[in-house]
Amino acid sequence: MDIRRNHRDMTPQQKADFIEAVLSLKNDVGSVLRPGRQSRYDDFVQIHKNSMGAGTPLDPNPHGSPLFYPWHRIFLRQFELAMQAATSNPGITLPYWNWQLGGTDNPFTSHFMGGDGDPAQDARVTFGPFAMANGRFDIRVWDGETGNPGLRRNLAGTAFLPTIEAVTSTLKNPLYQEPTGGWESSSENDLHNPVHSWIGGDMTTASSPNDPMFFLHHCYLDLLWERWRRQHPTTPPYSGRPDMFNELFESTLVFNPDNEPAPWPQHFTVEQTLSTEGLDYRYEYF
Repeated sequence: MDIRRNHRDMTPQQKADFIEAVLSLKNDVGSVLRPGRQSRYDDFVQIHKNSMGAGTPLDPNPHGSPLFYPWHRIFLRQFELAMQAATSNPGITLPYWNWQLGGTDNPFTSHFMGGDGDPAQDARVTFGPFAMANGRFDIRVWDGETGNPGLRRNLAGTAFLPTIEAVTSTLKNPLYQEPTGGWESSSENDLHNPVHSWIGGDMTTASSPNDPMFFLHHCYLDLLWERWRRQHPTTPPYSGRPDMFNELFESTLVFNPDNEPAPWPQHFTVEQTLSTEGLDYRYEYF
């Protein structure tokens, strides 16, 4: 079973392996969705772009709905498996970032996720493994037809990072979804959205997986869903809104429109996502 860790608990070699796996998907593995036009990494950007209603919209849209956590759980797991296949290293797993910046919690370092964007260079990241100057991380998928080929960030330009107290408070919500709120909607609005805005740049677009920080951010959200599930063992781990019949347990999650290739051969239902163990991974610490 794969074990996901806080990035601060990874060894230097584990971090280096993770970075190399990301770069391998970006440079060495061909696209399934648009062969010859982009890389396998870019496929994941395109999938998310579609899921946000840009490109070729997915129906149903998993954002702003109970499908948010099940859909992203499969999206992350498929990215993780793609990294392992790209490097023939089954030990590579997604790390998470707990939205803290003190000491070793800070992922924005030259040896790990790279730093802030330079305002004089249209907010392009100028150091770290994903800086355009290194020649191994060109952006190829944008919300429109063209865009900046360099990774862009504007750290702390707007919004805020969720506090530990905010996380604790949100986890106390006893229901997954209800007409006036619930764990899903409150966590998506109060924990998920501000981090995208705080990182800025590419993370504020539908094509937000262009920034590899997307995966560390969403990995932590996935951990929190699992933590919420364990904290409320008598509560159903998922519930759809009554007026949305396609959000039932047995509904199949959608990752491609009918007129585009499937990004992977497997199909997943909501029910298959309700615990990490069923997808053959777990978190080291809760």
